[in-house]
Amino acid sequence: MREPNSRAGGQEAMGMAAFQALLEQYGAEPRRWPDEQRIQAQALLAVSMQARAEQHRAALLDAMLDRLDVPVISDERVARVVAGALADLPVPGLAPRRPPFTRRVAEMLGAWRQVWPRAAGLAACTAAGILVGAFTPVASTGSMGGEGAATIVTATTAGDLPSAMFTPSALESLFQ
Repeated sequence: MREPNSRAGGQEAMGMAAFQALLEQYGAEPRRWPDEQRIQAQALLAVSMQARAEQHRAALLDAMLDRLDVPVISDERVARVVAGALADLPVPGLAPRRPPFTRRVAEMLGAWRQVWPRAAGLAACTAAGILVGAFTPVASTGSMGGEGAATIVTATTAGDLPSAMFTPSALESLFQ
């Protein structure tokens, strides 16, 4: 059947979109519907199979919602929520509150997350520079011989780290 579109009894008939909005707002029980819309909705239910199916779906949803426990709302809980909301509102002319110590510490530690990779890179470059300097031969120029020819004399440290660090002669050659 088609839904009514004409005037019935001096009132305009309700359409499916308006009926669905009525079900969403007030549920499937006709006693909850406003008086002026109840008459139109009941007239639509009398002629429309789709409207009856929509009311049945809304009744199933109402039944599921009725099975839920009613939330407990205490006055102190409401007062705490309102006080928290009011505390976060800016007040014109007042300086903003200083954040708590724990929040400032957390922000400071959060800033260190950006510094650690850079500090680790700098430390790695420094260590590499020290090792390269320790294993590079030391070159010096000087005249040896009678004809004025310049010769390059190199003093090298050993080729491994323990002998470079712990041999006294290797350390002496670094400072010549």
